[in-house]
Amino acid sequence: MLHHSLVFTICVTLVSGVPYYGESGRIIGGTRVNHTEQFPYVVSISRMDQHVCNGVIYNDRWIITAAKCVHGKNQSEFKVVVGALSLIIPEPAEQKITVSDFVVHNQFDPVSLKHDIALVRLSRLILFGATAQPIRYSEIDELAQPWDAYIVGWGATFQGGIPTTRLLWGPIDDLAADCGVYVDEFQQDSMICAGSTEGTVSPCQYDEGGPLTQRTNSSGTPEEIVVGIMSRNNGCGDPSVPTIYTRLGSYSTWLLLTAGPQPWE
Repeated sequence: MLHHSLVFTICVTLVSGVPYYGESGRIIGGTRVNHTEQFPYVVSISRMDQHVCNGVIYNDRWIITAAKCVHGKNQSEFKVVVGALSLIIPEPAEQKITVSDFVVHNQFDPVSLKHDIALVRLSRLILFGATAQPIRYSEIDELAQPWDAYIVGWGATFQGGIPTTRLLWGPIDDLAADCGVYVDEFQQDSMICAGSTEGTVSPCQYDEGGPLTQRTNSSGTPEEIVVGIMSRNNGCGDPSVPTIYTRLGSYSTWLLLTAGPQPWE
């Protein structure tokens, strides 16, 4: 994720390891997450013990992520970390689980990145608790005003950077962004184009597979739902350019047939 700041600030943060706090407690790339209970459905996906992508807990056996994160790779090299805040300091209730299988959508195109969605099957069940919970996925509530949405992940804090060591989140307030910049790639029926109207927040490298979450009251009860997972953007050097997310509501049949129901279904 990217937040406009001075290059000097970026360098100080990386070299010293001390987070830079601007006004309202924000750091480069969004707001620091201080409690694992805040986003218990977000996981880190690592390959050879290095964070490569984010993921979302679908149920106690399966994780949703972007297909390009796992396509053509060996599942034995992967682990999923549940209940993490830091990538370097384990939490007391953190769960690190090996991967037994990948299921990449059968129409995934690694060139165009169409149908950029995959399921990761874990070698054992997730132990649910305050820091590990699945989240319901659904279509965007387009009637909600304002759109109350956000992204979460361990992505880089500037173009070409490495994963941040601490989980960050940032607001996304335009869920119907103009995707003219993606003329050849964008497909309304399976993708979401979303961004920041102020051009200050964007997912970045290593945020792929991370959730686009919306707070909604469409069911009559306030809840958080995941409406998309980060697929691609034109790089996070310019956060005013929107990002393409895989539209999860379009894959409900595939998710059910592949990974079974969610706990409340």
